[in-house]
Amino acid sequence: MSDAKEGRKNISKTVALIAICAALYAVASAATSPIPTPWGVGHFRPGVIVPALFALISTPFVAGTGAAIGTFMASFVLATFGLSNPVLSLVSGVPGNFIGFYLLSWLLSKGRTWRSFVTSSVIALFVGNFIAATGVTAYFSFVVPKWAAWTLTEKSLTIFGLTLFWMVTMIPFVIALVPPLYRGIAPILSERFAMGVRPEVFGNDRPRDLLYNSVMIFLLFMAIYVGVVMTPFGDAIFSKVIRPEYIFWVKNLFVIAGGTVLAFGLTASFFMSKKMSPESIGRKV
Repeated sequence: MSDAKEGRKNISKTVALIAICAALYAVASAATSPIPTPWGVGHFRPGVIVPALFALISTPFVAGTGAAIGTFMASFVLATFGLSNPVLSLVSGVPGNFIGFYLLSWLLSKGRTWRSFVTSSVIALFVGNFIAATGVTAYFSFVVPKWAAWTLTEKSLTIFGLTLFWMVTMIPFVIALVPPLYRGIAPILSERFAMGVRPEVFGNDRPRDLLYNSVMIFLLFMAIYVGVVMTPFGDAIFSKVIRPEYIFWVKNLFVIAGGTVLAFGLTASFFMSKKMSPESIGRKV
């Protein structure tokens, strides 16, 4: 009987965590919804720090489900203002968010280090946004004649462009804000939800490994930046935008995203070299 009660209690805590994640993500997503992508579909979404935080502190199911429900809730509400489409969300944002943040949490369960956090965030955000971008392009190819007339190459380039846009606008917020939020919020959630939250803290990085990892990702973003600024490929992926005035800023976001990762690596490595845990970043003294 006690086992049954404990099981029900754990289910209740899981449902509560999903509800908190979904509600916070919906509000955060709605707050920046008026800022569109250069293609006129989708939104600027720094609110991904919410499911990224839950991916860090909880289980893949909680993070993925909370992100999926949250993005659909935001889309449903925003549809009343003509800012979103729930059907489009179901075929793009919902699967993209679920798989992306499920993957992020799963990857973090395999390596509980800040080095793993940086790498896993880049991988998961790319995968999740690629799925969302594919859903967006497929949906509009069926319902909008202009999109349907595009060639397969043009559609593929649009998918890639949307993926990169969302990724480089999300990475700076996730890398810069999630670690200090984790430091402040994880103990509170651990106390209230126990089994639903991972109790182990991050650490055990070697400063040199974290710094090397951050430099490599920085160089990756710089290579992409060179590609989109100095080659015909960069012009091609933005060939179908309806807000060309955004292109310059989007291209330069690769520098900001790479710089954020590098800054995090340098800062966390410094604290670790001083025998201070990277978790202490953001701690009040």
